[in-house]
Amino acid sequence: MPVDRECLLSRRRMFLLAGAGVAAWLPLDATTADFWNKKAPADWTTEEIDRLITKSPWAKQIKAQYASGAADTRDGGGQYPGGGSSGGGNPGGMGRSRGGIGLGIPGIGGIGLPGGMGGGRGNGGGSSRGGAASPYEGTVRWDSARPILDALKSPLPEAFEGRYVISVSGIPLMGGRSTSAGEDDDSTASRRQEQDDLDRLKGLSSLQPKGKDIVQAGVVARQIGTGTSFLFGFSREMLTLDTRDTEILFTTQLGRLVVKAHFLPKEMLYHGELAT
Repeated sequence: MPVDRECLLSRRRMFLLAGAGVAAWLPLDATTADFWNKKAPADWTTEEIDRLITKSPWAKQIKAQYASGAADTRDGGGQYPGGGSSGGGNPGGMGRSRGGIGLGIPGIGGIGLPGGMGGGRGNGGGSSRGGAASPYEGTVRWDSARPILDALKSPLPEAFEGRYVISVSGIPLMGGRSTSAGEDDDSTASRRQEQDDLDRLKGLSSLQPKGKDIVQAGVVARQIGTGTSFLFGFSREMLTLDTRDTEILFTTQLGRLVVKAHFLPKEMLYHGELAT
């Protein structure tokens, strides 16, 4: 029986259009998922690297919340409300803690904590807005993970070697300490204040696998030249992670802003091994 060529072409065109529609409907991630396990780092495209370091199992887009009971100034003892270096001062009030030893970090500035804060953006004139969403969004990234190191092509600062390292970028330190007029940033008093601020912030930063003890940060730093990029180091000896952990929660408090990010070990696999 002769075939109607025009009908055949129409049917072929219909199938092509249908296929194109399915391809357009599929999310981009469906065609590029897990590229870090399928291609050598040297073959990663700029777009793939950007995705890996901003939205992947090791990089989470988050929105900060206002701290519960946060006020505009430190209390009489110089402590940030709800903070300090004790376990009870952890953001979210998460039980016991095991801390590390603070280290001075050459080439990396310290972090100031709240002091003399005014009614900042979204602050409502100084009243507490605990638990409410803030307008601040950023990225929490597991910087010590091998795929992130391969993507960034730069080593971690020396003081963070051998630790789990989490970075937070894009979230300001609301009410951070500023240098007073005429004060020399290199002065002994300024350096001492920076170290005090670092030690205080360590008590407000934690890493906790679900069902396990919480571990406080042992090293905290702000990268020079960035107002909203921070590094948090946690002891590997105090916290062993594996794929049996269902979830890992990172929490910190940057001034009046609480930052939380959830990581799933079963997704953080790099060439068959957990990458942290």
